[in-house]
Amino acid sequence: MAAPMDSVESPEGEGSAGRRASGVELSVPSDPAAPAPLCPHGPTLLFVKVSQGKEETRKFYACSACRDRKDCNFFQWEDEKLSEARLAAREAHNQRWQPPLSRAQCIERLHEQIRLAAPGEKSNAKSLLLDIDFRYSQFYLEDSFCRYNMFNHHFFDGKAALEVCRAFLQEEEGDGVIMVTDPPFGGLVEPLAITFKKLIAMWKEGQSQDDSQKELPIFWIFPYFFESRICHFFPSFHMLDYQVDYDNHTLYKHGKTGRKQSPVRIFTNIPPNKIVLPTEEGYRFCSLCQRYVSLENQHCMHCNSCTSKDGRKWSHCFLCKKCVKPSWIHCSTCNRCALPDHSCAGPKDGCFICGALDHKRSNCPNIGTFKRANKAVRRQKQRKSNKIKAEPLKDNP
Repeated sequence: MAAPMDSVESPEGEGSAGRRASGVELSVPSDPAAPAPLCPHGPTLLFVKVSQGKEETRKFYACSACRDRKDCNFFQWEDEKLSEARLAAREAHNQRWQPPLSRAQCIERLHEQIRLAAPGEKSNAKSLLLDIDFRYSQFYLEDSFCRYNMFNHHFFDGKAALEVCRAFLQEEEGDGVIMVTDPPFGGLVEPLAITFKKLIAMWKEGQSQDDSQKELPIFWIFPYFFESRICHFFPSFHMLDYQVDYDNHTLYKHGKTGRKQSPVRIFTNIPPNKIVLPTEEGYRFCSLCQRYVSLENQHCMHCNSCTSKDGRKWSHCFLCKKCVKPSWIHCSTCNRCALPDHSCAGPKDGCFICGALDHKRSNCPNIGTFKRANKAVRRQKQRKSNKIKAEPLKDNP
């Protein structure tokens, strides 16, 4: 399930978090205390359209979890007043989209299945899965799964689920907890960052005064061209060179149908010299950077860093005073490096996909990535929906 796309971000990780071109951005409600309207995925978020860096005057509420209106068509202007009949119809619609079984019913049935199966000893490692897919309720007990929307920090089962999460994060003063998150790649970075900071604050509540400076170890899996936006919200984060592949994803895997270089990386606040990447998969340790990098990511003595972001060897431009992609050349008209066939004048509104100002959506170098990703995700969701039905499993005879 993909959420609204980030409207501004350079595909090379060079964009400023404060620079805006065109697209849709998260906005602050006129009355922050007023509750947001609800859709089947919980509280909605307030958005505003941006054109040439300027916000439109009218804001609107939309689903926090779905980018495609075929998945959730909720839309409401911020200043729109709804009749009691429409509010009642919306509530009925939201209820129709809820899971066929309650969380308590799923737990009761799962306990019965475990009793009948009589499993052997389980692992000592504990984990808590937070996911919006209600079908996980059929396979996880109450202390290991919460149905959750990461774009608005919403627990579908209310306070009980919130306390399960709090207890997990604060067990033994939070020692040994690691957060691993793999959000939809089309999601806005800002609401994700807000949510993650709320989880971090919940973890910190269980810390003693002596441990107040400790950080919750986090692994955030996301495309490399969101680096500047992520580091804007989390300055202690850095991007690992490790290219994340997905065996069950037609786009982000190696092979005939996959990409040669995956754009997916891991962002973390763990010091890079403590993370060992497998040499058999094409990574080496750079003694100058004190971190593992891909074999083709060569150290630049002018930048004093291994500068490549996409796994290829980058070249240093002495005019730009930085390393750039090997396919780029320096343009004397623009006074910067860009693709050879770029437009020097540049479109007024910039690119809706990546936010860069030197091209439009139709000429975006990343348009193929997003189109194939969206198409692959939709096919994968359809296959998954056909394979795993939403109705309850049949009880054993």
